[in-house]
Amino acid sequence: LNDESSWWQRMQGLVETHQASAAMTRLHALLVSWIQASYQLPVHDLLDRVLHEGELLQRYAMVSPPETRLQVQGNLHAFVALSLELDAGRYPSIARFLEHLRRKQQGSEREAPDEADIDAALDAVRIMTVHGSKGLEAEVVAIMGANHSDAGKDKAGVLCDWPQDEAAPTHFSVFGKMSERGAAREKLFEQEEAFRLQENWNLLYVAATRAKQLLIVSGVHAGKDGDGVKKDSWYALLQCAEVFMPQRVERDDAETAQSFQLALFKPDPLPAEPRPQNDDTEATLEGKRLHALMEKLTCAALWPVSVPAVSVVARWLGCDESEASLACAQASAILSSPALERFFDPAVHEFARNEMELMHDGQLMRIDRLVEFSNEVWILDYKRNLYEWQRAGYQQQLSRYRDACTVLFPGKAISAALITVDGQLWLADADAAQPPLPISAND
Repeated sequence: LNDESSWWQRMQGLVETHQASAAMTRLHALLVSWIQASYQLPVHDLLDRVLHEGELLQRYAMVSPPETRLQVQGNLHAFVALSLELDAGRYPSIARFLEHLRRKQQGSEREAPDEADIDAALDAVRIMTVHGSKGLEAEVVAIMGANHSDAGKDKAGVLCDWPQDEAAPTHFSVFGKMSERGAAREKLFEQEEAFRLQENWNLLYVAATRAKQLLIVSGVHAGKDGDGVKKDSWYALLQCAEVFMPQRVERDDAETAQSFQLALFKPDPLPAEPRPQNDDTEATLEGKRLHALMEKLTCAALWPVSVPAVSVVARWLGCDESEASLACAQASAILSSPALERFFDPAVHEFARNEMELMHDGQLMRIDRLVEFSNEVWILDYKRNLYEWQRAGYQQQLSRYRDACTVLFPGKAISAALITVDGQLWLADADAAQPPLPISAND
């Protein structure tokens, strides 16, 4: 083995002489298969295969500290997403992709430096494009020039339709001004327009979600009759956005209207969406309303949590006020229970997540609320009631949740419990010690 000049030759030598460990043998087999696949697969497909076959998301999660685990997994996904920035991720070779990364890191002398090269913690105003702000956040964000007109459409260009799974384009042509395009390509132009509109929505979403506390939207009055808002501008699109009321405010709509004013426009509340026609019973709909309300009330990590007026909650949930009143009473009982306070007070625990999705044994699971403390993790599931005949099924469900979380939180005790609408905590493995809740008349 003295003629080995690289770690790759060293690994091959150990595998060929059967001196490699099981882990190194597995790594060697994976690398050989990935090298062969790199001759045929685009970069994005190759990286996706590496993440899947190498189990990188799971392995990085197991060795990462709890406080950086989600960030590490997000970085892995972001790296794969980078491969889509160049020719939609379908055509570049590995060498071209690496060159793209090198140029992205160094930046161009004719452009502003990359945001990663700027100290994000600097106490100063940062001016950047929406694209440059991706992945960043700030306490206060101002979107300037939001009352803009739509960008001018291309007067000439190339129309190319290349489905992802096809080896060649299904359509390729050039186009000129609108009056000379004909009707044969109308469907393709409609697809391009739909894609452009979706990209505009995506860009608006990125811009608006950079703000952690305060979002300021500014636009120049159009100078025409009416409210001065240009059709299809971001200012106009934001008129359809849901109004979020701070959780600490406990005022009815009349008082809110007197204390809050918006000079340019005051949109009417959106009508409640019609209830979908499905097999949901009133009991399951009641449970869904409770879950939605608990998620909305606890997402901002504030304590104490104040339940807004019933009229506000009815608008949030898209239901009538009698249904919203029941959901408010149930949420208030849970949030006011001394036994449950530590699961919702951010000063007590280290991390909390609502509606957390996990994949375990090929099955997608969704945990209502997961709370991490210094030495333990709690899995919580909201239930309207708990009956004796339901215990076995719930215990199996929580047991699967615990198995999945054991991999994500090694070295920490994993506990699972049910929270009922009367503010009680029911441990998953304490079936013999706890009597069932009394059956109410309306169940």
